Amino acid sequence: MSIPSYAYSTEHLEAADGGERYIAHTGAYTGTIDYARAIQSSKGAWGVELGFVADDGRKPKYPLTLWTLSADGKRYFGHDLLDALLVCAGVESGLKPGKVRYWRWDRELGEEVEAVADGYPALKHKRIGLLLQRELYTTQTGKEGSRLNIVGVFDPQTRQTASEKAAGLEPQKLAARLASLKDKDSRAAQAPAAQPAQGSGFEDMQDDVPF
Repeated sequence: MSIPSYAYSTEHLEAADGGERYIAHTGAYTGTIDYARAIQSSKGAWGVELGFVADDGRKPKYPLTLWTLSADGKRYFGHDLLDALLVCAGVESGLKPGKVRYWRWDRELGEEVEAVADGYPALKHKRIGLLLQRELYTTQTGKEGSRLNIVGVFDPQTRQTASEKAAGLEPQKLAARLASLKDKDSRAAQAPAAQPAQGSGFEDMQDDVPF
């Protein structure tokens, strides 16, 4: 490799000051969907895993998941959120399965590698607003961890929720929800001596999904 040249850039100044690289807190975020992957839990439930990149370049440390259908086709709340996401992202044609590219953590290599999987290409590069809630939880092995859950969706430009957008109403619900939203503590009351969860993601957390 030859000696590199460097461009003048102000994009990463916050990181240089010790700012956070990842989205880690409860709040409202606007950004872009990088990929939408079809996933299935160990108990057969279906979901959509979203790669999300906020406008400031940060992303959740682990992908966001909407659990949509049980193994026997029962509808979950995540399906309602997916409907709202389609409205706010303007995907009126719905979602058809296809192949998507995404990044996953390779434990043997100790780095992220690109992979191809079944998913929903229509969501790639769509702009969206997400209301995220940080949840503290205890794994089945007694470790403590945290994850971000999607609890609301909104139009990134107008700040309207899906119902407000569909009805042509002024944006009011997001501000009200955000004012009362706080972290969710789902840790077991009598958990064993817990240690912080090491390396996570869908493969590690799916056994804690109750469906």
